[in-house]
This record gives sequence, structure tokens and C-alpha cells, in this order.
Amino acid sequence: MSPVRSRSHPRSSLMLALLGLCLAAAGLRARAAAGDGQVFLPLAVGRPAFAAVPLGSGFDQVTAITHAGDDRLFVVERAGRVRVLHPDGRVTPFLDISARVLASPGEYGMYDLAFHPGYADPASPGHGFFYVSYTGRDQGAVRLFISRFRVAPDGQSADPASETWLLNVEQTYSWHKGGELDFDPATATLYAGLGEDRQPLLAQSPRSPKGKIVRLAVDDIPAGVTGNATFYIEDEIVASGLRNPWRFDLDPPTRRLFIGDVGDLSWEEINLAPIDAAGTNFGWPCVEGTDVIDLFTTYAECKNPGRFQSPVDQYAHDTEHCAIIGGKVYRPAANPGDGRFIFGDLCSRELRALSVTGGTWQSTLLGHIDIDGLLTTLGEDAYGGLLAGTTAAPGPIYRLVIP
Repeated sequence: MSPVRSRSHPRSSLMLALLGLCLAAAGLRARAAAGDGQVFLPLAVGRPAFAAVPLGSGFDQVTAITHAGDDRLFVVERAGRVRVLHPDGRVTPFLDISARVLASPGEYGMYDLAFHPGYADPASPGHGFFYVSYTGRDQGAVRLFISRFRVAPDGQSADPASETWLLNVEQTYSWHKGGELDFDPATATLYAGLGEDRQPLLAQSPRSPKGKIVRLAVDDIPAGVTGNATFYIEDEIVASGLRNPWRFDLDPPTRRLFIGDVGDLSWEEINLAPIDAAGTNFGWPCVEGTDVIDLFTTYAECKNPGRFQSPVDQYAHDTEHCAIIGGKVYRPAANPGDGRFIFGDLCSRELRALSVTGGTWQSTLLGHIDIDGLLTTLGEDAYGGLLAGTTAAPGPIYRLVIP
């Protein structure tokens, strides 16, 4: 680990104003007009300039954008709806579980959607299955759910009655939920990120999934099971010591997780963890970035801070920057060897590219997205093109042109 600096006094959680804004800034209006519905990145001659092109319209507080291996884009809205943006510009409903989703206060809501790698393969145990993360209630308590659903026979919408719980974690506070879902296509293992629920030391506890990246062997759940299936699988901890891994990306060629961990005191972090080994510990709340947090040094969990894994990149809070929006490893179909990690910031709405040269990680500013609202998420289409979502309600999503 790099040398650490000591901080004398932590201030109150910035996330009370960060991702709460990210997920709750209702009433913001999009200036951009509706896009033309085209979902492909344009071919370019030479080096195109960075651009964010409005795409579609009428989306409400977007929290995730993904694909099912074809030309459609699936847009997740905080309230508990998933809508499909078709190549011809039509927007159709796919899933509506808004009656089950607790979408306020704070950072409660629906967070992500991931399609099984075998979603379109009739011979796969994952045929027709997709997975979502959200907060809701069960027996009077607020819980974070990771659930499996099945597509309806028409192939165009989901069957809301097919919900199967993989993970059901009681929540104490309305902040620091995480919620990212991503598959390892080689093993069909689902990786999920959970925030520490404003209980910092749980990030260091091996008895809790909070403040962790966990993996789930989803194919161990029989295809015909619905309802509570949490006893079929265990959540295996891959990485710990995280505060709020709102967004991460699993990069199959390098077998690594690029984790954007939202900071509290001073630093926003990008952390790197191998997926073929477990146990990487990034140190929260004992350390943040390269700072030791004095408030926690007397706790047993925080002894010997040099054992924690340092971030590969960090940037400071300031008057413009407030929360990292962890992004995607950029591997477009036209250049899959690119490999830059593209990430942004909630408040500044800027996009940066992280790459390594000679063992040194460096980030480069790509540009700013001119949007109403705040930058909430970065997504990907089936061709490796990148997209962005915002808190606008209603508003478009954005197709990103990456130089």
C-alpha cells in the first residue's frame, strides 16, 4: 500500500447530499430534445471530439442502462420500472415492479439490471432470466433485494410474477446502498455490490455482505423456483472495505473488477480487484484513499492499515466534484483492445478515462456532459458503445462519443 496520511477528524457523510441527490432530484427538466432513436455509435473518420448525444425521451431518474445482446437498450428508472428503447426510437415497457420498490427517501430505489449470459440461449440454464436490485419492504423491514425474473413468452416484456429472491438484506439507513450487478460471462456468476448502509465497520465484518462485492452462483437455483430462494446459494465475499460501490465493472479480458467507491471525507476512489481470487480489502472505514481515519484507529478491525489495498486512482472533493460515478471499461467492437476505464462525477458531470502506462495509472479528462440534472450512471450497448443516464425527470439518455 502507498504511504498513508492521517486525518484528525472525519466530517459528516457527504452522501447525505450526493447520491441522495443523484437518485432523488425530481423536477429537473431536460433541456435536450428527444434523440432520433439510433442506438449505434457513429463511424468516424480520424479522431472525433467527445460528445454526448441525446437519445430517446421521457425517462424518469435513470439509474442503469444495459442491453440483452441485441440492438435494444434497457433503461432502469429509480421508481421500479424498466423500459426498452428500440432502434426505431419506440419506448415500450419491460418490467414494472414500482408497487414493490421503496424509492424514497435518501438513496432507496431500483438500482440495476443484468441479463444472464445465456439469456438468449435455449440450451443455457439462464435462458430467459435477468436479475435486478432494489429496496423494498418485507415483514415490515426495509430490505435490499437481488432478484431473478423471467421474460414473458412474448419475449418483449417480463413476467413480474416470476420474482425469485437471491439475496435479502435488511437495511438500517436510507444511504449507501450500492446496487451494481454484473456477470462474469465465463462462469455465469453474478457479482453484486452492496454499500455499508451507513454502518462503517460492517465493511470490515466477514459476517455481513454490507460494504462488499459478493458473487452468487445463480445457476444453483432451480429454474422453476420462485419466491424466497436465498437458501439455495451463499453470497461469497470477493472484496471488502468499501463504503458505497455505486458502480463497478467486470472486465472479462483482464479478469478484474474496476470499482468506483463513493467517498466521505476527502477522496473518491477507483479500486481494482481480481475476480479469480477473494479477499481484497480496500480499508474503509479505517482508511479513505491514502488517508488513515483517526476516529477508527482504536478498533481492532483497523489495526495495521498498511495491509489494505490502495486505490489505483483517487480524486478530491472540491466545490465542483462530489461523488464518483464508476463506469465501464471501454472495449468497443471496432477496437476491443482499448481497455480504458471511463468514469464520471455526479456533480461536475465530467467524464474521464483511466489507463495504465508502465505500471502508472493516469486519468485524462474527456469532457463534460451538458445536461440538466446530475450524472447518475454509465451504461453500455451490445457493441461496446457507452451511454449515460441522469436525474432528469423526464429526460433523455445520452449516447457518448469517446475520442
